[in-house]
Amino acid sequence: MSDQRKIIFLHLPKTGGTTLVNMLHQKYGLQQSQIISGDKDSQLREALDKSIPFLHGHFSYQLIELLREHNYFSATLLRDPVERVISRYVHLQHSDEPRLKEERDSYSNFEDYLQSNYAQNWQCQMLGGRPHSKADSKIAYQGALQNLHSFDWVGVAENLNEGLLDLSLKLGFKNVYYPYLNRRKSEKLWQTIYKEHAEEIADLNKVDQQLYEAAQKIYLKNKNIPASALLKMKFKEIFGPSQPKLKV
Repeated sequence: MSDQRKIIFLHLPKTGGTTLVNMLHQKYGLQQSQIISGDKDSQLREALDKSIPFLHGHFSYQLIELLREHNYFSATLLRDPVERVISRYVHLQHSDEPRLKEERDSYSNFEDYLQSNYAQNWQCQMLGGRPHSKADSKIAYQGALQNLHSFDWVGVAENLNEGLLDLSLKLGFKNVYYPYLNRRKSEKLWQTIYKEHAEEIADLNKVDQQLYEAAQKIYLKNKNIPASALLKMKFKEIFGPSQPKLKV
């Protein structure tokens, strides 16, 4: 596999990244994929030693910088911060993963969760390479924005299907896998939180909102999808067989 086909995906939680990972697993296979957990450069170096072409995980921009000399295609995906914060909380309520259950038990209520780093400009924290630090300043935003512009591909959750088509074409895939969107685990809880807390969440995530709007502009500027491929995608969305949905 050529250097142009190697990819590292910085997976920001609850942005639609699981759908993107599933698509790339279809292309690379599980044996040619490795999860990087957190900012552990030892895991990254191990993957490089094995020449693994598809790397992905919940890590910060720090690891992206380490790969510059290895010619990996870098990608990330952002989401409206209000939706992302709510979806992560709903996910916590249903997760059986020990680490997430422990985190869930540490919050007495939703308001308690809103005081955590995960609910306040988390996308800016991760893209700025400074996880678990308050990213509410102009300096933090500028750093994250600069890093965002360095990615080879930036997508947004609201245009996920179209974005995955664009990414597939940029990676040189001829046969494109078309996912479709999943229902939320608890629509009632999601909508209740949105109705009661949307304004409060938005106020706590002003920097993330700026970053998300920048990501939208980057995506629209750089996408390059032939009309025939876009038409084929739209046809499959309407008439195609059942397709797997986005986990949000």
